Amino acid sequence: MTYINHDDFDFEVKSRPIFNSKGEEIDGYQSIERIDNGVSLGIHKSRYKLVPYSDIVESTLDAVKASNVSKDYSLKTMVTDGGAKLRGEILFNDLVTEPAVGDYVKFRISFFSSYDGSWAFELSADALRLWCTNGCATAHAAARTKMRHMSSLSVEAATSKINLALDNFMNQPELWNRWRKEAIDTKTAEKFLGNTIAKLPSHITSKSKVNETQLEKLMVQWGREHRELGQNKWALYNTMTYWSSHTEGYSNPEVTRRNRELDVINAIKSKDWEEL
Repeated sequence: MTYINHDDFDFEVKSRPIFNSKGEEIDGYQSIERIDNGVSLGIHKSRYKLVPYSDIVESTLDAVKASNVSKDYSLKTMVTDGGAKLRGEILFNDLVTEPAVGDYVKFRISFFSSYDGSWAFELSADALRLWCTNGCATAHAAARTKMRHMSSLSVEAATSKINLALDNFMNQPELWNRWRKEAIDTKTAEKFLGNTIAKLPSHITSKSKVNETQLEKLMVQWGREHRELGQNKWALYNTMTYWSSHTEGYSNPEVTRRNRELDVINAIKSKDWEEL
């Protein structure tokens, strides 16, 4: 196993009581604090169970080993917001498919957790398009285990999910090949993107609006993708996943990436995608 540590996740944390301005303990609440600097990473009710990041990483690796899908993998971890959020990726170097000649995709497991409560513990499996490390955030390939910090982590449950996800991944090229055969012109691609990941939510009117700046950037990427892959659904799919995985320059790139991945998954689940 190869290990890449961008930011150290293995810092100590402790649950501490919370006090009001009079110095009186507030019953039913706790603060999760870093021991090294005393910074509070999250406020929770007493039912919240503190699960250290080191336990998350160890349990995930245990599940990978128990699944026996491969021994050739690398682990990468990242923390953000001062340690409040954790994202990890396990990339399997020998589990590769080829949807098209020279277009390689590798099996990947991602896991998430947080001390601030914004991310539940989640273990998901999907794919990584290798030519540009374009994360394939697809609802079809992913198997997910999601748990709040109220119960213990289950290696057995995670293992079954990993095995299921691998089976889906190895069969996924059939779906990707179908997408390569489904022709889509630029006008159709623009309409789809405007109706999904470039759509601006409105709580005032029923008429949807479009983030024109975002749509323009997506259409530039669509041009690059369809020149490489053809004017088809596979190129449109990779337009979205390129957008979701390239978040450099943002103040919090990992949070932005996570939110975009969820947007892509919702887009693929949408009626607009089915009707392409």
